[in-house]
Amino acid sequence: MDALIGLFWLLAAVLGGTGNAPECLLLGGLDAVRAQAFVADDEERLGDVYVDEHAARADMEVLRSYRERRLRLEGMLLVREACRVTARSRQRVTLDVVDRLGRTSVRTENGRRQDLPNDRPTRRTVALERVGDVWRVAAVGSGEGRLER
Repeated sequence: MDALIGLFWLLAAVLGGTGNAPECLLLGGLDAVRAQAFVADDEERLGDVYVDEHAARADMEVLRSYRERRLRLEGMLLVREACRVTARSRQRVTLDVVDRLGRTSVRTENGRRQDLPNDRPTRRTVALERVGDVWRVAAVGSGEGRLER
């Protein structure tokens, strides 16, 4: 498992997009864990990305929706085009992020592979909070700086 986590961090560094701030690389690592949770259909692992159930709600609903439709993600790529820190304290960091869903596919219940359409870049505000000695996603909002928790 340690090798897998190392691979996620490497992918985060490569796919992390612009932004040299360590918090942007940290978000890339959380995005890698998130993608792995979606592909594995693992709600518990997905929950590891967020500070609480409320913050994870939107992603949990998407994961359940795939499950209800008997679709299984086979690959998920989130491409970050930009990332910058807009606020920073010891316990919380706010990021301005532009990303898009890259090449992602699902397998239907009859075994057919289907590529999902590529996404357009979307600007988001992402708040990370320190939980003990790790960082988690606390809120995600529209690019206008409004965070929804």
